[in-house]
Amino acid sequence: MESLLAYLGDNFGPLMLLIGGVFAFAESALGVGFLFPGETAVLTLGAATSGPTEVLQAVFVVAIGASAGDHVGYLIGRLVGPRLRNGRLIRRMGEQHWDRAEVLLHRYGLVTLVISRLLPLVRTIVPAVVGASGLIYRRFLLGSVLGAMAWSTLWVGLGATARMALPELVERLGLAGSLALAVVTAALIVLALRRRRAARA
Repeated sequence: MESLLAYLGDNFGPLMLLIGGVFAFAESALGVGFLFPGETAVLTLGAATSGPTEVLQAVFVVAIGASAGDHVGYLIGRLVGPRLRNGRLIRRMGEQHWDRAEVLLHRYGLVTLVISRLLPLVRTIVPAVVGASGLIYRRFLLGSVLGAMAWSTLWVGLGATARMALPELVERLGLAGSLALAVVTAALIVLALRRRRAARA
């Protein structure tokens, strides 16, 4: 664990920032968002940071990537309109996610773009629903930026916090505890991936 953290810390830089931004974009872009483990990449990027300046850089780059991904869905929604719901792409992702996004949009309005960031798959579809609804661009942009910043701050912050806490935890646990921690972490990752696959089905 210490070796991994040291490796990440030594390799923080433009390439890691680019990878984090690309995965954040892919996580948010309509049609590909459900294929990419964006949160895992952003957590890893956060774990690679070693100070407030690097954390801010990571948050900023990831937020730009996430908002750019939102724009893909918004533009598709504006171009295709409400009939997008009945298209092959949305059927593949699940019409229920489109319907859930519509309910959220009608209930909470612009705040939906922020709320949806916490909901897998729905966050990928919401920008398309917003675009199809005809919401003016500047309102969409505001919601997208706020949501992207909140999501980026949360996941980069969790990664950075984990990096600071893990070395001390590993030292206290010793070898057996470290192995147990690794097993639990692996199990949580497997469960998260299974849940993600189940949500796609």
